[in-house]
Amino acid sequence: MDKSAFDPVVLVVEDQGLLRMTAVSIMEDSGFEVLEASNAEEALELLEAYPDILVVFTDIDLNTKKDGVWLAEQINKRWPKIDIIVTSGYPRPDNFNPDNIVAYYEKPYSEEKIIQQIQKTVFGSRRLGTSSSTF
Repeated sequence: MDKSAFDPVVLVVEDQGLLRMTAVSIMEDSGFEVLEASNAEEALELLEAYPDILVVFTDIDLNTKKDGVWLAEQINKRWPKIDIIVTSGYPRPDNFNPDNIVAYYEKPYSEEKIIQQIQKTVFGSRRLGTSSSTF
């Protein structure tokens, strides 16, 4: 796909400001349009306002009751075609299996692997009829 015809939008959800700024910078440097939220409620507001969001990159621990697990479940119910890449400082919970999770990365994650996963998700995902799941 020609980038001029298709600008993928990624939503980064991370409560720690420095980590969020770093993730946004990495993704912008790789050519993605990026929106950012510091919690799940802000993320839902952005999802309502920006229908072009294709991928949500979220931490699980957002320091509120409405964490990344809750966010993934809400997105799965309301926007089932939006794919989610999850990151955490902890191993993946056994009961965390929403259909729209395409990958789970423990921190610290490789910047290169995250960008490759976003590219794979955006350009080779179920949007185009192929599976990109590494989860």
